[in-house]
Amino acid sequence: MELIDQESKYNAMKFTKFIFIIIISLWTFYSCAKDVEDQRYKDNNDSAVFLYPSPEDFCADGTTVSGDESYLAVVTIRKGSATHSDLTWTAAIEGEPSWAHLSTTKVSSSFQDEFSKEFYQINEKGISISLDPNEGYRRFFTIIIKVSDGNILKQRFSQAGIFPDASVTSNISDVEFRAEGGPIDISYTSNMGDAVNFFASYDGNSIDWLSWTTSSLGSVTLSASAWDDQEKGRFATFYIVVGSEDTSIDTLAIPINQLAKDKYYYMYGPSAGNTTIENAIQLDKNPDKTYSVKAYFLNSTGNHIFFNLNSRTLSYPYFALTADGKIAEIKSETSIIPDGPEIDIDGMKILEMSFDSMTWEWKRISTQNCLPDELVSEYSTKEYIARDGSCKTWMTEWFHWDGGEIRPKLGSLIVPSATGIGSAGTGGYNAANFPSSWDAPTLNANFETTEIGGNLEGTSDEGRFYTFEEAFNGVPRYGIGYARRENMPENFQKGTVFTDAVGSKIIVEFIPEGGGLMSGDNAQDEKDHPMLTMQLQGICPYGWHIANASDWLDLAFAASKASTSHTHPVNQAKITYKQFFDNVGSKNLSNDNSDRGIGNLAAWLRNSSWAGGTHSDGSDEFGFNYRPIGWRYMTQGYQCYGHRVQALVPLTPKSTQAYRVNVILDNDVNYAEMVPIDNGQAIMPFRCVKNYYKK
Repeated sequence: MELIDQESKYNAMKFTKFIFIIIISLWTFYSCAKDVEDQRYKDNNDSAVFLYPSPEDFCADGTTVSGDESYLAVVTIRKGSATHSDLTWTAAIEGEPSWAHLSTTKVSSSFQDEFSKEFYQINEKGISISLDPNEGYRRFFTIIIKVSDGNILKQRFSQAGIFPDASVTSNISDVEFRAEGGPIDISYTSNMGDAVNFFASYDGNSIDWLSWTTSSLGSVTLSASAWDDQEKGRFATFYIVVGSEDTSIDTLAIPINQLAKDKYYYMYGPSAGNTTIENAIQLDKNPDKTYSVKAYFLNSTGNHIFFNLNSRTLSYPYFALTADGKIAEIKSETSIIPDGPEIDIDGMKILEMSFDSMTWEWKRISTQNCLPDELVSEYSTKEYIARDGSCKTWMTEWFHWDGGEIRPKLGSLIVPSATGIGSAGTGGYNAANFPSSWDAPTLNANFETTEIGGNLEGTSDEGRFYTFEEAFNGVPRYGIGYARRENMPENFQKGTVFTDAVGSKIIVEFIPEGGGLMSGDNAQDEKDHPMLTMQLQGICPYGWHIANASDWLDLAFAASKASTSHTHPVNQAKITYKQFFDNVGSKNLSNDNSDRGIGNLAAWLRNSSWAGGTHSDGSDEFGFNYRPIGWRYMTQGYQCYGHRVQALVPLTPKSTQAYRVNVILDNDVNYAEMVPIDNGQAIMPFRCVKNYYKK
């Protein structure tokens, strides 16, 4: 590729990729870029300005963080879903600092279309930014791009200096005072010497109840005055500020909470989620003066669950649950500690306690209509190694619980006679006229199974199909979608906060399709997007959850380990969320370096008992049994039995869609990918995985 008028070298491969995406997959690129704050547009009537590649900061010597002598980017203007080359633009650096230099540049490139094999020539207008070396502290500048239609892009950059940025850290993330107040020592680390200041801000009407003193560098003693309110605590934020405007400034904010004047009980112990005494869980006090807590309880030696009064340090007396529903008082270090309650299955429970009667009781936190404990043994299971070296236990067959005696039942029978693919299924409803319920008079008997009075013969021997509402919340619907693109369940809407099956608090977010939010660093992606690892019980049995994105990625890892010296190996280096969500590229790949999804994973999920589709010579031993039982599209009917199957995943890209693991079993498409499907339209099977708890 030739670059015209550029002021520095640039990696030609990056531009080849850019031009290919613009021509072949423009919409996918835009979906990935639209969440960048300075590059989004409001609606189809507004233009938007894009820089590619994404802006990056500069090092002290004037190079970019990626090592280039300058930052070179193409400027693209979009309006609606089209690129507008008729709109002109100008670019300048705000304030025109003498050390920052901007010029426009034209980029000429050619590429060969992957499918037509024809060559195309593309000319793009862009910008080049170069900086002088910075012999001081970090500095900032902003470029302004003005479009002829009035739209403006402001993009801020920074350049590191030869002197380090101000930094202050502490191993204390928050402070809690008892009502009596008193001092607490806070240690901090700073690279700014004695250039440090302290101050506090207060929530509510109670102010100036914090004070502080310093006796040595890196340490401050924070004190709270006594608090007499027996109902409400009070809150503040303590700030440690280091550096100056002439160097740089960093601020550490430490939340402060002072408890109300009352009795507080704190729970800890090996069976209380293996919680240490320093991190003991505070119980909620109820209006009737009993106490309660929602927590994860697990089986351990002695099943000990302990409680301290007004303290997270060891003191006597403290208390312990006993197996007979009583609360024992542990008076001294010589007291005998009784065994705690029987815990048959690890899981979330609501514990209710009375320290007046010294009694307790608890109940499970579980999904309605979930599979009963006694039926779990009817499912075949297998352990597979995970990326962290642990093992995950999977059900190696499709879930097929119908809810028992309830009516309507959970899910729908599968239809083995529905072997057609796509529109050749058993027939479906008009997208604008779905049945309003499972017993609506508009149901067509030719489209429904005998289970609800239809004409299609079905079976549950190999699995059942479920709506998202059924699978996630246990609401029985006979596997009937009431509207194509109906909203996901209320507890699965963006911003909703809920606690999953192992006690993790999850904020629902939408993960756009295509993997644009994924970095390629699995650990970082899981930290940034907890939905990937969410253990949602759904109608799986207590102690299990619907296989999440992390589980499927771990399964791919297990396949990569098992595939050594076998046909169709799975490339461990390509087992990332970014790759799993990538749904762009050829659909006819059968190798471990697929540019779409995870290559060769499908060949390990299949086995030799099904004639259709390529499988590895090690897949039978791998034993996942990803049988192609098909699915149901409400607009097309039951279909694809013996050919394909898609697994439901508790993850969503928008309010009307969820994700599925897509595996085609009847040809040489050996990759597996994570792609969305409309809620209400797709009725699909899923797998369950046993819960794993990590403290």
